[in-house]
Amino acid sequence: MLVDIGEEVKEAYLSYAMSVIVGRALPDVRDGLKPVHRRVLYAMGKLGNTSDKAYKKSARIVGEILGKYHPHGDVAVYDTIVRMAQDFSYRYPLIDGQGNFGSVDGDSAAAMRYCVTGDTLLLSDKGIIPIREISNEKECDIDLKILNYEGKKKKAVKFFNSGQHKTIKITTEQGYELRGTYNHPILCWEVNRFGIPDFTWKLLEDIDKNDYVLLSRGAALFSSKDLDLTKYFPKNKSYKDVGLPYKMNRSLAFLLGAIVSDGSFHQKQILFNNKDFDFYNKIKKIIKKQFKGIKLYEREIKGDCRELSIYQQQVVEFLKNIGLEGTTSENKTIPFSVLLSRKDTIREYLKGLFEGDGSIVVHKDKRHKGKVIELVYNSKSQKLIKQLKILLLNFGIVTTFPYRDKRSNCYKLLISGVENIKRFKEEIGFFSSKKQARLLEIDSINGKRMSKTDYIPFLSTYLRQNYKKEFIKKHNFDRYNNLRRYKDELIGYLQETDKNLIEWLLEHNIFFNKIKKVEKLEEENVFSIRVSSKCHSFVANGFINHNTEVRMSKIAEELLADIDKETVIFVPNFDNSLEEPEILPAKIPHLLINGSSGIAVGMATNIPPHNLSEVIDGAVLMIEDPDVSLDKLMTVIKGPDFPTGGIICGHEGIRKAFETGRGSIKLQAVVFTEGVDDDKKEKKNPRIIIKELPYQVNKALLVEDIASLVQEKKIADITDLRDESDRNGMRVVIELKRGCNIDIVLNNLYKHTKMRISFGINNLAIDHGRPRLLNLKEMLQCFLEYRKEVVEKRTKYELKKAKERAHILEGLKIALSNIDEVVQIIKKSKNVSLAHSALKNRFGLSDIQAQSILDMRLQRLTSLETEKILEEYLELIKRIAYLEDILQNKNKLMILIKEELLDLKEKYGDERRTKIIKDEEEPDIEDYISEEDIVITCTQDGYLKRLPLSTYRMQGRGGKGVIGMGTKAEDLVEQVFVTTNLHDILFFTSKGIVYRRRAYQIPEGGRTSRGVAIVNLLGIEKDEHITTLIPIESYELAEESKEKSKKCLFMATKKGKIKKVPLSYFSNLRNVGIIALRLFPEDELIGVRLAGEGKKIILTTERGNSTCFSVNQIRPLSRFTYGLKGITINENDCLLNISLVDLETNEDLLLVTEGGFAKRTPIKEFRELKKRGGKGVRSIKLTKERGLIVAVKVVKEEDEIVLISQQGKVIRVPVKEIRKTGRYSQGVRAMKLAPEDKVASVALISSERVVLSE
Repeated sequence: MLVDIGEEVKEAYLSYAMSVIVGRALPDVRDGLKPVHRRVLYAMGKLGNTSDKAYKKSARIVGEILGKYHPHGDVAVYDTIVRMAQDFSYRYPLIDGQGNFGSVDGDSAAAMRYCVTGDTLLLSDKGIIPIREISNEKECDIDLKILNYEGKKKKAVKFFNSGQHKTIKITTEQGYELRGTYNHPILCWEVNRFGIPDFTWKLLEDIDKNDYVLLSRGAALFSSKDLDLTKYFPKNKSYKDVGLPYKMNRSLAFLLGAIVSDGSFHQKQILFNNKDFDFYNKIKKIIKKQFKGIKLYEREIKGDCRELSIYQQQVVEFLKNIGLEGTTSENKTIPFSVLLSRKDTIREYLKGLFEGDGSIVVHKDKRHKGKVIELVYNSKSQKLIKQLKILLLNFGIVTTFPYRDKRSNCYKLLISGVENIKRFKEEIGFFSSKKQARLLEIDSINGKRMSKTDYIPFLSTYLRQNYKKEFIKKHNFDRYNNLRRYKDELIGYLQETDKNLIEWLLEHNIFFNKIKKVEKLEEENVFSIRVSSKCHSFVANGFINHNTEVRMSKIAEELLADIDKETVIFVPNFDNSLEEPEILPAKIPHLLINGSSGIAVGMATNIPPHNLSEVIDGAVLMIEDPDVSLDKLMTVIKGPDFPTGGIICGHEGIRKAFETGRGSIKLQAVVFTEGVDDDKKEKKNPRIIIKELPYQVNKALLVEDIASLVQEKKIADITDLRDESDRNGMRVVIELKRGCNIDIVLNNLYKHTKMRISFGINNLAIDHGRPRLLNLKEMLQCFLEYRKEVVEKRTKYELKKAKERAHILEGLKIALSNIDEVVQIIKKSKNVSLAHSALKNRFGLSDIQAQSILDMRLQRLTSLETEKILEEYLELIKRIAYLEDILQNKNKLMILIKEELLDLKEKYGDERRTKIIKDEEEPDIEDYISEEDIVITCTQDGYLKRLPLSTYRMQGRGGKGVIGMGTKAEDLVEQVFVTTNLHDILFFTSKGIVYRRRAYQIPEGGRTSRGVAIVNLLGIEKDEHITTLIPIESYELAEESKEKSKKCLFMATKKGKIKKVPLSYFSNLRNVGIIALRLFPEDELIGVRLAGEGKKIILTTERGNSTCFSVNQIRPLSRFTYGLKGITINENDCLLNISLVDLETNEDLLLVTEGGFAKRTPIKEFRELKKRGGKGVRSIKLTKERGLIVAVKVVKEEDEIVLISQQGKVIRVPVKEIRKTGRYSQGVRAMKLAPEDKVASVALISSERVVLSE
């Protein structure tokens, strides 16, 4: 049979697509769950993992789900559980998680299955226990106190033997070891993405060489009592009776320490020898006292040693029973009876141990130019050395990496460093006076010495990078002794978060140690415990370990409520071995309150969460009025309500989504400001505090993005950025410059970061087996229809059960009414079967009734019990009537649903977290820009740029200036203009065309850059250039177009023409240029000025002729006309400048020549002519050295000028340094120029508008 492959592929693909859509990606509109979520909750319910029961290991739950209902990867199932437990992902979490389930920073949850090997030593209130020795069972309840990461005692309540798994072994530089599963997490120390030293949980498989781990030594935990030894007494009654100690005690511990060091096993005897007779006699005395009636064999051996032998087997076996193991030196260990005893007892053990094989060495050290003390312990047993390291760490003593001495074949364990030696002296000490005396020499050693191995990584570097105080640069704070000494002064300079870090480090005295080796090992039995605390951490082998557990939340149980009342259909599981629900009964409108997201084949869903109280109120409205309008629904269901809070901007997006099922809303962060109170005497830098973030925004990445934007100078005025979030809530601090515009910074943050996002809504869900886009009313309607179906089925089930029970009670009533006869029938019947038949036949009973009578106990024949049966029957009759009434009356059914919903609102309802505000218009681009003074430069070749005015420093007259612009040798800086970045700039070209741009639209350049080509900015022609730039405040053109004021533009041409055009004629000026004036052939526009009435005009030529007349002599003209005659131009001369001044001005006319000379003449010296068009008068005496005039400015005493040379040199000169002279003088030098250099242009900085900084 031939098959069309195209059709076959199409059919297969559609089948696959539908299986993904229905079976994985989209939620069901009825219970709001995808199959995996449904299976998680059902499996937890079947396990009894409910909110009122103890937590269970996450791995146990995952295993249950995988084995019975969801045959997919364990990672997918665990990730689902993690998300269901995250209060920042779910508005109403369905799982109550204990441990690390991730964070809003994007931190991963702890792994679900993590364990350590059996020999790992766990610190507990019952002793230091190898974890496998806690129990022989696979899983059991326990009652231990352990230490968490902060050294606080917490309860361990469960023990787990997790079976065999592949393991990893990590070893630190000081020789501390831990073996565990690949995904076992331990606490590490690293520099986070913001450059701050921070704690982080890392899996063993992710640990690398050079990672730093935290080892607990600041807090200790020992058994609260000494071990009872009676259960270790030998059972062999043939042994000669010798007194044995009933409890572990200090003397016995000292004896065990001495024997482990200097003792040995030989032919069923325990031998001890030593040449220190005081020590020997101490041991002999302890043996005699601890073991009443014991006999010892003693002898002298070579090396001036004395030896004793414990040969009585009762004592030998007893000592073996309490942990004195090792027939050879290589197999010695610390006796478990010591580890399970009190601190004082263990101290004596260590004293005995070090008295035997311990030594103290004092030698000179070149590094410290003095003596150094080291303690050394020698043993051939590697296991003993490893245990000893952990035991000493519990006393706060750090030891070195053990090394093997090739000569003695012994492992040597060193205790070095002033702090560790002092700790040993204070906590343990030596028995012998000689060793103790040498130990006391530690007090004479300088405590300021810094350890090479005991330090806090990254701390000093971080402090020096972030705080510029000389005190912080001078001192090293990565050693604890320095940190303690300078703490009070140091924290005075630090931010609050850094203060807290320093306090925490000093309080807990953590030992930071670098990883030296990571080894992958074979499978091994591994173990874990459940800790009853939020952090779920515990100390073992000195390392800080971690795990997670789960149970259902209370609200999740409402999804499973009534599942055992035939309310839902059950279908076979994946292998037909079990059944699982096709859907959950779902008392709560889960799809709306928690939302859902998922990507299927060719479609996706993104349903936001909503507030439960609001949704239930909406459902109640729908019950009361199925045709309720959307407007009325929106009075109770305001909009989405996200778990992380935030702000929804505007109602339009909400309404569209509610109306159509699809839409988009704007979400933004909740912020407030600090440090902007003007009443405070001591003003601090203003701060923006981020309190809440939009849904699903990663806080850590947001902070990183802000930092990048600041570094790239895309956002200005931010001086510091830090995350001060803690268990009390979110707090991201953005510190700003004083005097900055906070609104502009905020607008930029909203624009460039995820502090404001768009959240797309697509309410796609499975309805009757098919994907469907649902609006708000349809979602509520589907839920209510399903609730009606569930409640109806539940009512039928309860009615059936009530009738069955009533039927039984009717039989019992008959029996009680005829009790004597019933008793006689039963007594006379030969067997139960005959009695059953007799009762049926005599009283007309059913099989069930007859059997219930036979099952009835005699105690129910009492009058009280009889009365109870009658009362129960009457209640059942009422109940049956009530249930039948519900099934027959739709209104009553809906009233019941309404009552149940209102009960849920009472139990779980809460306040809305997400605020909804009126939608603001999209901020104008200028809302993102702070106003600042700028300099705009334009070159002869047509390059334009802007720079902050602060770039140019003030210099005295005659200074050489700084490089202000990089230009080609043939390109000259032609114009400089000072304005603000929010002004409009009118660009007038030599051809009489005018353009308009905002100043900020001119690209900012570096001080030495050329800028952008004007042709690219304005689109001017090649043969024209910009002659004048005029700043106009943004409101002026609009204002002029409306009010038609008398402000005019005065234009002058190269050939002396002048034209007056009202500014109102340019009111509709856009980016495209328009004609400002018409020009005669070979003429060009040289300057434009803006002024009102009551002014006079001064025209000045290149060769120094000037004329002065009133603006009233010029009539206003349209844009399309030629100009009028303003001045008569001589041959080889041309008009250079047009100036407008007040009639009675005290200002001066400043002229600057090519040679860098300048002169200042009072304008009053220029007589106003009654008629325009004349040749004018001489305004400066020019020479070859001085050259032609290049600039003419109207100035005041307080003004300044910026001079730019053809080679790009720049200088700022106060006007007052250029003295006033008459019209016929030559002027003074204003700028020193290099040979062949000339002044190209001059800009005026007005004192009325600009405040200059040095």
